[in-house]
Amino acid sequence: MNLTNKAAPLTENYSGGAKFSKPRIAGLDIVRCTAIFTVVGGHFFMNTAFLQENFGGFSMFLQAVVRQVMCVGVPLFLMLTGYLNARKTLSRSYYLGYVRVLSAYLVYSILTICFREYYLGDHHTPMQWAHAVLRFDAIPYAWYIEMWIGLFALTPFLNVLYRGLTSKRHKQALILTLVMLSLMATFCNRYGMKVWPASWDKIFPLAYFFLGTYIREYQPRLRLRTGLAVILGVALLNPLFNVLMVHDRPMLQPFGGTDTPLCFVMSLCVFLLLYQRDVDSTFLKKALAKVSLLSLDMYLVSYMFDALFYPLFKARYFVSQAQFGLWWLVLVPLVLACSFALSAAVNPLLPTGKRNNAR
Repeated sequence: MNLTNKAAPLTENYSGGAKFSKPRIAGLDIVRCTAIFTVVGGHFFMNTAFLQENFGGFSMFLQAVVRQVMCVGVPLFLMLTGYLNARKTLSRSYYLGYVRVLSAYLVYSILTICFREYYLGDHHTPMQWAHAVLRFDAIPYAWYIEMWIGLFALTPFLNVLYRGLTSKRHKQALILTLVMLSLMATFCNRYGMKVWPASWDKIFPLAYFFLGTYIREYQPRLRLRTGLAVILGVALLNPLFNVLMVHDRPMLQPFGGTDTPLCFVMSLCVFLLLYQRDVDSTFLKKALAKVSLLSLDMYLVSYMFDALFYPLFKARYFVSQAQFGLWWLVLVPLVLACSFALSAAVNPLLPTGKRNNAR
């Protein structure tokens, strides 16, 4: 495999189809594959006792660094949405994009309901399950779909707003304003304190959306050493603080978690390091494209495999979080592989619609 920093030509047909009949940009497939990997990788720490057990030792330190890096998953997906939909306008064909995502959500919700009923023993009436689908919690990870519905509806109007800004500086000011209104509010208002206006803290997807649009327009580059240094530096902040300041208690996050400006900076660096990469191997290009096209499906079904594998492995192998951290190397690839296999089997049964770059 040879990865080069050669930018592929932009194309409105990037979203492609299952037969790979249209040109694709390998770098964007790499970004999307990285995003689904980091999302599933981050769920390891949700499904174990990382934030409940006392912080200490090299294993917990290393897990804290990995956990911080994994926070880039959702931001990468949101940036891709802005990048790929930067030229979308109001049209009937655009709104057909809802078909693919909502049909996938419905099908995978039914599969998840069956799994929860017959494997987890989570019994509810059909009406309660229907209500759960409408609440977007039949699949506990489906909050993203609920958020995406609004972002997709707003996209043509957001593009009009962005195009109305006449200078690069104005576009930077828009992104900075959204970061200050949303991510900075999440960063500042913690531990019982409120020192920042917080009425707009839920609009962080717009900051990432416009960042992706901005990258699409100006095609910025980032040196590999600089990007890796920033990513590692940000990832080390919380772990180093805890090594120096925290004793006999769970990990603190004074520099913030996922919805903060530091995660914004890290996500930006990851995107810039990957989005212009090219791949020489035709086989690898097709493999990346296939995973990329199934990333939404994989995300939705990954809950079932998390709920299947984590209890089994914890019951058999868990002694402490420090000891169990090594199983990240087993459980994350296992969940990814099973999610891919199930998605590949179910995906051909879904209505094709117009692929919409939800993920």
